[in-house]
Amino acid sequence: MKLTWIWKLAVLFQVSGVTLGAEKLQSYNVDRSTITISGLSSGGAIAMQYHVAFSSEIKGAAIFAGVPFGCYKVNYCMYASTVIVSNLAKDITDLATANKIDNPRNLNGTKVFVFHGTRDTTVDPAFGRKLEQLYQVFGGVTKNEYTIGAVHGFPTNFYGAPCGSSSAATYYINNCNYHGSNIAMNHLLGGSFAPPASSAAGQLLQYDQTEFGGSAVSSMDSTGFVYIPTGCQDKTRQCKLHIAFHGCAQSKTNLNDIYARKIGMLEVAEANNIIVLFPQAAPNILVGNPNACWDWWGYLGANFLNKDGAQMKAVHAMQLRVSNCEQSTGCNPSVTEPPVTGGPTASTGAPRECEDNTVEFRPFPGDCRYYTLCACGTSVLLECASGLYFDPVIGKCNFMQLVPGCDANLS
Repeated sequence: MKLTWIWKLAVLFQVSGVTLGAEKLQSYNVDRSTITISGLSSGGAIAMQYHVAFSSEIKGAAIFAGVPFGCYKVNYCMYASTVIVSNLAKDITDLATANKIDNPRNLNGTKVFVFHGTRDTTVDPAFGRKLEQLYQVFGGVTKNEYTIGAVHGFPTNFYGAPCGSSSAATYYINNCNYHGSNIAMNHLLGGSFAPPASSAAGQLLQYDQTEFGGSAVSSMDSTGFVYIPTGCQDKTRQCKLHIAFHGCAQSKTNLNDIYARKIGMLEVAEANNIIVLFPQAAPNILVGNPNACWDWWGYLGANFLNKDGAQMKAVHAMQLRVSNCEQSTGCNPSVTEPPVTGGPTASTGAPRECEDNTVEFRPFPGDCRYYTLCACGTSVLLECASGLYFDPVIGKCNFMQLVPGCDANLS
């Protein structure tokens, strides 16, 4: 009995994993209009939770074999047939009204990719459609793949068990002749997206999660992984950011860095200058989480779905560290911004002074085709892509018909 209690206390107060070699998470020159997120299984569930909660900051989400936001209320998400999408949508609206999450209208136009294999016996494949329908309620632009005979796992074209076979031996990663990471990221970021690199030549680093609240108490590991592509190691170069959540039994405690290295995300990131953050959960039997799942059913308390949830707050703090360019680390956000030609001059209107500790996007007085990045005491003039206009409510470019008064101030 004495040894049992000693062991339980060790689990409760442990700092999971080996901290030796972990370093302080750095900041980089990130284009904050390109931040995306993905996840498998419980990682897919928290990816949607995180996207909905921080919808003003996240451009898009890719969810593999996950469940929709808040469906834990319905018989613990056992059967998709019992989930009523309109009820989940109301839960999102209610949380936003209570200022617990961002306004869900930010989801309008956001890109979402959903994958669910037909042979998944762990999570009902019909949840993929429910999840997609919930996004569509709020105007999400979705792409899906529901026709592949995959079991419960992450689909790749180079690693894992055969697509329709048990994937426990390969850590729920399956070779389906389908590059899930590349196809998903192509949808989320689009444009001139480069094919995956032949190898991940950048740096996969361990970083300290404890300063962000990573501990056994939050069922998080003391260290996480971050991939810095070769093209992003010079901090004056602007890059994108992606946050990738592993599934249950795929954490650093379970298999070290295999999830990070074997889902194909690193090769996609290397070719497209995407920094990838791999936050790590950890097992904690005292809160009912022996398999290092992310908290999608409330094992850490009632706030797990919103910005006040322990894991949500921790990952958001990591996101802000990476994406808020700190000059003390050699990062200079103004170096790579292209010059604005043919647009308004900085003297148009009277924008307020940009404070030293402020990092935000602001409307440009008199012409909503333009906006400014206020960072580190400097204001940088930017232009929306053709056909889009700056929406001060959501802090990013949007369709003109969704920006009140925009048509009236175009010259």
